[in-house]
Amino acid sequence: MQKILLLLILVFATGCSSVERLRDQKRATRSDSRYIGEVPNMLKGTVKHHVALMGFDSTYSDKVKPSVSAGYGLVIGLQGTGSSEIPPQVRAHMIADLARRGVGQSTQGYGKLTPKQLINSEDTAVVIVEAIIPQAATGRKPARSNVNPDHHSLRGTTFDVHVFAEPSSSTSSLEGGFLLPTYLRLGQLTTGKGQAREVAVASGPLFINPFADPEALDNDYVDRTSGRVLDGGEVMINMPMRLVLLDPSHARASNIQTAINRVFPEELGQDGPTARGINDEQIEIRVPPSWKDDVATFVEILTHITLRVQNPETIALQIKRMLVRDPSPRNADAAIWRWRALGDRALPIIRQLYEYPDEIPRLAALRAGGGLKDPISVPHLIEMANADIGLASRLDALDILEGMPRDFRIEVGLRPLLNVSDLEIRLKATETLVKRDDPTVDKYTVQDKFDLIVVESDYNTIYVTQTGIPRIILSGDISIERPLTMQTWGSDLVIKESTTNANAVEVRHRNKDGKSSIHDNISPSLPTFTMFLAHKSTPEAPVPGLDLTYSRIIGAIHSLWRQQYLNADFKVEQDRLLAAIKRLTSETTYTQRPEFGEEEEDTDKAPRFIEGPPVVQPETEEQKPITISP
Repeated sequence: MQKILLLLILVFATGCSSVERLRDQKRATRSDSRYIGEVPNMLKGTVKHHVALMGFDSTYSDKVKPSVSAGYGLVIGLQGTGSSEIPPQVRAHMIADLARRGVGQSTQGYGKLTPKQLINSEDTAVVIVEAIIPQAATGRKPARSNVNPDHHSLRGTTFDVHVFAEPSSSTSSLEGGFLLPTYLRLGQLTTGKGQAREVAVASGPLFINPFADPEALDNDYVDRTSGRVLDGGEVMINMPMRLVLLDPSHARASNIQTAINRVFPEELGQDGPTARGINDEQIEIRVPPSWKDDVATFVEILTHITLRVQNPETIALQIKRMLVRDPSPRNADAAIWRWRALGDRALPIIRQLYEYPDEIPRLAALRAGGGLKDPISVPHLIEMANADIGLASRLDALDILEGMPRDFRIEVGLRPLLNVSDLEIRLKATETLVKRDDPTVDKYTVQDKFDLIVVESDYNTIYVTQTGIPRIILSGDISIERPLTMQTWGSDLVIKESTTNANAVEVRHRNKDGKSSIHDNISPSLPTFTMFLAHKSTPEAPVPGLDLTYSRIIGAIHSLWRQQYLNADFKVEQDRLLAAIKRLTSETTYTQRPEFGEEEEDTDKAPRFIEGPPVVQPETEEQKPITISP
C-alpha cells in the first residue's frame, strides 16, 4: 500500500511540472510627484501642504502659471504700409482660413473681395498674434435666445495680445491697423492638422508705441511692425486646473474637496462644484464667476484653506502666535492667506494686531482684514497711507483700500495724497480714487476709445496706460504753453498759437488721403485738447475733432511734452503683457514706475514666444466659422 501511495505522489509531481505557475504580481506603488513642495510650519494642515497645481499645460508647480498661445492673423486698414510677401505655406493657410470664415461672400460685408485679393493688398498684412492667457481662465458662455450674445456677463476672461508682422514680409508699419478676429492656440505655431485646439480669439485696433513720430519710419528707434491690442483677447473655453496630491489618497482627496467647497460653494451660473475629485491623485478646480477676474487671489485663498476647521478662532490664534514668534515675510504672506481662508470668524484675532508695534505682523493683519472687508481696519490703513514710513508700506495700504467697500472715510482720507510731493503716492492715490468712483474725480469715456481722468492737484502730471483698458490721467491744471510752433508726423500735424484768439491754439491736420483740415480757437487746456484730438465729428455731434486713435493721441501729447510745451511730469504704465498674472511675488513687493525716457537694462528679458521657423503641415482640418467685422 505504501508503494502504491508513493507511486501516485511521484506521478502527480511529474504531471504538475508541466503546469505554468502563477508569477509573482507587482504590487501597486505610489507615483512620484514631479513637484516636491516645501512645507513650513505655517502651512501644515492646509491644502497647500498636500498638493501642487497642475494647469492647462500639465505642469506641476506651487504657483498658478499662465499659458502661451499664438496664431496667424490679418491686419487691415493700413495705408499702403502692408505687404503680400509671405511664405507660400502661410499664404495657403491664410487663404483657406479666410475662406472658411466667409470672406468673398457678400453677406459678410466684404462684397466680392476674395481672400487672395485681400491678402495681396498693400493695405493689409499677415501677422503673428501671441498672448499669455491666465491659468484657470473662464471661457465664453453660450447665450440664450433672449440674451444679447455680447452681454458682458457672457464674456470669457480677457487679456492683451501682442501682434507683429510675419518676419519674412516687407510690411513697414502696422500703424492705424485693425486685427481681424484671430484664433489662438496653445503651444507651437503651426498650420494644418497639426494645430492644437482653439482656446481664445483676438481682434481690435492696434496700439503702436505712441511715444514717437508715426511717419519717421527710418529715423528713430520705434518698431512699427509690432504692436498690441489692449484687452483684445477673449478666452473661448474653460481652462482646466487641477490639484495634484503629492501623496495620493482617496480619503485625503475627499477631505480637500469638501474643504474647498465649504469655502467656495457653487455659485449661480457656475457649471458644477468648485472642487471635484477625479481620483485619489487629482482634483479638478472650477473658478467661481465672482472670482474670474482675480484668479491669482482665488488660487492663493484656495491653497491656504485649512482642511479640518472645528474652531476657526483657535486656528486663527495659532497662526497669530506663529507669526509673532517668527515675523518673517514668508510667514506673513502665509498668515494673510490662511486668515482670509478662515473668513470673518478670524477677525477678532486679526484685529489684535492692527496696532502691533512690529511692522510685518501689523501689515499682515491689515492686509488680511482689508481682504475680509473689515471696516475697523479702515482708519489704520488710512493712517498708514498718510504716514511718513516706507514707500512700499504706504503703497500696500492704498492697494488694500482700493478694494474696500464704499466708505466715505476712505475718499476723504486719501484726497490729501493728491497734493503730496511723492509722485508714486500721488499716482497710486489717483488710481485708487478713480477705481472707487470718487465724485471729486472727473471721468470721461471719449468716443469709446479710452477713459480720460481729470484730477485736481497741486502738481501737474500726465499718466497713460499701455495695458488693459486705455486710460489717460491728467492731474493738476495743464495747458499748452504759448507761444508755440510745433509740427510732427512729417508736418501732418501742426500746432501753433492762434492769430485771432489769444486764448486758443490753431491746429492743422492732414489726413492720409491728402485732405487738409484747419481748426482754430481750440482751447489750450490739455483735457479739452485731448478730447478734440479724439472726437469724430458727426451730424449728431458736429463739434470739431480729428478722430485720432489712442496711439496717435498719446503720440501728439508726448510730442508737446518732449518739446517742453507742457509743464508736467510724464509717466507711463509699465508694460505687463508678458507678466499675465497680477502677482507672483510677495504682497509687499513694489516696482517703481520708470520715468519716461530712461532706459533700464533688462537683465531678465523674456524670450520670444515663437522661436525658429513655423512648422507648416498640410491644410486638412476644418475650423469653426467666425464673423469678420472691423
